[in-house]
Amino acid sequence: MKNLLVALGVLSLTTISCTKSDEGLQTNQSEIESKRRPGGGGGSGEPSGTSGIPQPTGLSATAAGPTQVNLTWNSVPGATSYWIYRGSYVPAIVTTTNYADRTVSPGTTYNYAIAAVVNSTLGPKSSWVTVTTPW
Repeated sequence: MKNLLVALGVLSLTTISCTKSDEGLQTNQSEIESKRRPGGGGGSGEPSGTSGIPQPTGLSATAAGPTQVNLTWNSVPGATSYWIYRGSYVPAIVTTTNYADRTVSPGTTYNYAIAAVVNSTLGPKSSWVTVTTPW
């Protein structure tokens, strides 16, 4: 078993254990590297079908005031957690299908996507949604 260490945003260190072949590990490593790159544009940013995990669907982002954005999405079968992406930043990893981002600023536009973790494997990102907080 090999361990792959990833440092993202406020997460000081996350360990992802992999039991796949070396070929599978290289695929997963490139997927994680793509998530660390700046961005936050259009599509999912993931090759389709690379992990066998479906993209989360139904992502909705609603400004609940100048300093809060509420996110909801449909569950992914077998998911044990979800990574929240705000651009290239991961403000949280949650076990529910909703999240209240209270670290936003008034009058600012944010892009969000979600990725599910199934069997200790991080799947592809959902489609991106955009929300602007009021002043």
